[in-house]
Formats: sequence, C-alpha cells, structure tokens
Amino acid sequence: MKNTYLTIISFLSVVAVASTAGVLIRGHQDPSLYSRAIAETRSAVEEIQEPIYKYGLNLNDYTVIDQKVERNELLTDILVKHNVAYQTVKILIQESQDIFNFRKMKAGARYTVLGTNTDTGFVAKKIVYEENKLNYVVFNLDDSLYIYRGTNQVKRRRQEVAGVINGSLYETFDDLNVPASLAMRLADIFSCTIDFYKIQKGDKFKIIYDQDFVDDKPIGVGQVSAACFTSSGKDYYAFYYEKDKAHVGEYYDEQGNSMRKQFLKAPLKFFQITSRYNLHRFHPVAMEWRAHLGTDYAAAYGTPILATADGVVEEAQFGVYNGNYVKIRHNGQYKTQYLHMSKIAQGMHRGRHVHQGEVIGYVGSTGLATGPHVCYRFWKDGQQVDPFKQKLQFSEPLAKKYKGDFLAQSAPFRKDIDQLAYGTKPVLPEQEKLQAMKAEYDATAFATRMFL
Repeated sequence: MKNTYLTIISFLSVVAVASTAGVLIRGHQDPSLYSRAIAETRSAVEEIQEPIYKYGLNLNDYTVIDQKVERNELLTDILVKHNVAYQTVKILIQESQDIFNFRKMKAGARYTVLGTNTDTGFVAKKIVYEENKLNYVVFNLDDSLYIYRGTNQVKRRRQEVAGVINGSLYETFDDLNVPASLAMRLADIFSCTIDFYKIQKGDKFKIIYDQDFVDDKPIGVGQVSAACFTSSGKDYYAFYYEKDKAHVGEYYDEQGNSMRKQFLKAPLKFFQITSRYNLHRFHPVAMEWRAHLGTDYAAAYGTPILATADGVVEEAQFGVYNGNYVKIRHNGQYKTQYLHMSKIAQGMHRGRHVHQGEVIGYVGSTGLATGPHVCYRFWKDGQQVDPFKQKLQFSEPLAKKYKGDFLAQSAPFRKDIDQLAYGTKPVLPEQEKLQAMKAEYDATAFATRMFL
C-alpha cells in the first residue's frame, strides 16, 4: 500500500497540473505548455519510491536477486557464484561456525542476494538465507565481514470464512483459499461430536480464526476463536475459552459444555471403516469364521494413531497376532487397545500417562493383517464390547464461577458467526492493497475532473 506521504504528493501534483492548465486555457497560452507540465509532474511522481523493507533493510538501496538453493549446493558455491572472493568465502565460513551451520542448508530454501551493478559487474553486498518463514541469516559482505541472525516481523490478523461442502472438506477449503491446516484444526475441535468421514454434501461451516503473516504472506494459522459446523441440519458451536493463566484453553459449546467427550469417536482423524465389531466374521488371513471383537480403521501407512481418552499405558509391545500394539487403561471401567501398528510412538511404555488425542503409534500391518489399518478394541467392565453402542458422556461442564465470564466472552463471537454469510473468504493483504490502490486511483481521477 502506498504510504500517506506519497498519496498526498500525487494528489497535490494533479492539483498543480490542473491549476496550471486552467491558467493556460484562460490566458490563451501555448497548449504545449500544458502537455509539458503534465509530463514533468508525472516524471516527478515516478521518481518518488516507497521504501520496501525486508530483513530490516531498505531493498530500494540494492539490486535484488532472489534465488533458491540448488541440490547439493553449499554456501561456498553460492558465495563464489555471486562473485565473492575465495578469501572472503573462507573467512565467512570460519565466522559462521558459532552462528549458522552451513552444512544444514536445504535444497529449495530461498536466499536473497543484495548488491549493486558496477562497470566491472555485479557486486554482492549482503546474502540473506531464509532458514524458514520466520528466521533468516545475513552474511554481510560490505565494508566489514560479519554474520547475524534475524527474525521476520509477524503480523496477526483476524480472519473469517464460511462455506458449504460440495466435495471433501479439503476441496471446499481449497476453493475458499483457506489453509488445509485449518481443516485439520476444525476436525480436531469437533472430533468428539462429528464423524468427519460421514460428512455430506450440503453440510456447512463457519470459522473465526487468527492468521499469521510475514511480508504480507501467510505462514500459518493461529488460534481458532469460534466455529460452527452444521451437519444433517443441526448446528454445533465451539468457542475457545481460557479459565485463567493456570489452565490451558479448551473449546466449549454455547452452553459451556466441553467439546471433549469421554472418548473420541475414532483413533484416527481421517479413515475408512473396513470391518466393524462382529461376533461371526470370516477372517481373511486365518480363512475361518471367528469373532471380530474390534473395529478396523483403514488408513495409509504411517498415519498417526491417537489415544481416544486420557489414561495409563498397560502394554506397549509386539505380539505374534496383534503386531505392534498399545493397550490403555482409562479408569476402573474402560480400556482400549490399538493393534497392527507399523511402529509404537517414542516414549510409550507401561505406566506412561497419555492424554486424549496424543499420538501413541502409527498405522501399519504388523501381526495378522492383510493391509494397513488399526484394529481398535474396547473394553467395558472387563468385557470387549462395540464402542459404537456405548453411551459415552461429555466431560464436566464449566464450573459456575467461570460460566458468566465464558458467556460474556463468547457472546460477541456467537453474534459475528451467526451473521457470517456463506461464501465468505479470508481477506489477504494483497487484496487489501489492490482495493486501496483502486480507491486512491478513483480519488485522483475525481480530483482531476474537478479541476479541469
């Protein structure tokens, strides 16, 4: 967006040209003077450049070359490629040892060369390597040689999105230019309420969330403040609330009830049920009729398997038929077991406390299995049962001392989310710039018409 100073200069320049033209016309002077005045004013305006700051530097002071690290390319190769003397390269490599491990430069990572064009060729002044979207390293080649780290300024802004599902959840998010990570966040928030494998065409969602930007480019999704998911005509609300600084925030419905049920509906976020609890099923490997006392969830190899409730690990080991598996005791009444893992998550052992939604292993086909899946088994009072037929309750609602504060904080979000129109897309900084530039152009054109 052009700054206010540049806008005022441009406006006054137009006014000056219009005034000059008015004098010329009234005085019957040479019309060519008018054309020359316009050309001179346009030239003056074009010479005014808005500063472009990045990495804490004004890029207008340099010739800028954006590059990417090539495969097997080292820092030495990059420096030499941009006309940095070998002796300088040697000093920089030595100086960088305590600041930056140049051996960890990644192929495909971005770096920017800042320099000047001279009669003898391009002279690099600085090289900036981007470790990630936030952090960068500056190699200063101008005057003195030194290296320092920097962090890009992160700007956080509130975003709103509302859509109707026509295909998959991910396809709908992509059509609305919404990060896929937000779909995962939405599925996590409603994981105990909505089976996202069964969402249908026509289901709807509305989300109010924060998004982080660096140099007006999105780098990630922040906190989801409020969400509403409509499934089969029923609205499900979720509002983020922190009781106090001593508690991690959680999501609650409009009445203050926790969105976390006693158990998740499934040990995977996205899956396909290939076999349910069945006391008389033909086993595809054993080739005989036998009871199947679990539910099979098919997914790709390596898909994270989640603990469906808080508990303590009773077993985490390999069995001939079960393959790699984890068994968790949730309380005196319930236990769950997760079979055929490709591997058990690091740190899982007998006596380990786990939380609902924590990764305990990864989908595989170890033991007696024909393909990648997790066989999920559920015990109640020592007997294996079908988890889909159990009446599992919600977690405890907010205590009375927090209820009033929660309702006061969630009320504005409830109002905003109810008024949000379906089809609303998040507004990106680039779009705001274009809108502001158009408004500025319209204002300038109007001023021209007024004075001419």
